[in-house]
Amino acid sequence: MDETDPDFRPDPHSPLDPRPRPAPRRSAIDWEDVREGLAQRRAILEETFAGRGPWADALLDRRTEHLAEPPPALDGEDTGIPMLVARGAATLYGLELRHLGHIVPMPRLARVPGAPPAMLGVIAVGGRVMRLFDLDRLCGGPAALPAGDGGAAGGAAEPGYALVLRTGTGRPAALRLHAVERVASVAPQRTAPAEAGPLVKAIAADRMAILDMAALFDVVKS
Repeated sequence: MDETDPDFRPDPHSPLDPRPRPAPRRSAIDWEDVREGLAQRRAILEETFAGRGPWADALLDRRTEHLAEPPPALDGEDTGIPMLVARGAATLYGLELRHLGHIVPMPRLARVPGAPPAMLGVIAVGGRVMRLFDLDRLCGGPAALPAGDGGAAGGAAEPGYALVLRTGTGRPAALRLHAVERVASVAPQRTAPAEAGPLVKAIAADRMAILDMAALFDVVKS
């Protein structure tokens, strides 16, 4: 309809309505409510970073559940105990890795007069002087290697390897081995017979002697 028509009446809802419209009313902001909300959020964050509150409790619960889960099997095999597999004169030994430090080729050996047969003497590894024991003799067998004169002036170091034990605050000690074969996850198959000696607690595959590390430490730390 033409606006010049005397009967023309603008539609108040039409965008073509030329009459001014009232500005939309803005709701009043409750600044006190805003400040309270910010204070609550700040308190929650402070509790979280301090290790408190529901979020931190849920995180600790998830971590506890994760630690309680059994570790996955290695290489698809049955879960066993991580061990170092080493050889003596005629025996294959399994030693738990968590009790071992490091392995070095046999250093020069200084004999100790009057020492027990299983103690070959003292050696120096990484600046630490420690007693060296023959593992075969500790387990009641013959010496793994012939006793040379590595401690004499100009003498050559003996063959084999020195395995440093983790004795903690106890006296440092090492074991002499004939050969070091591998690291493996070993599952003991049966309890060792009495004739195996007090330091062997179980027998695994390949007639491997699994050592009782607690009993071994009682001997070398005394």
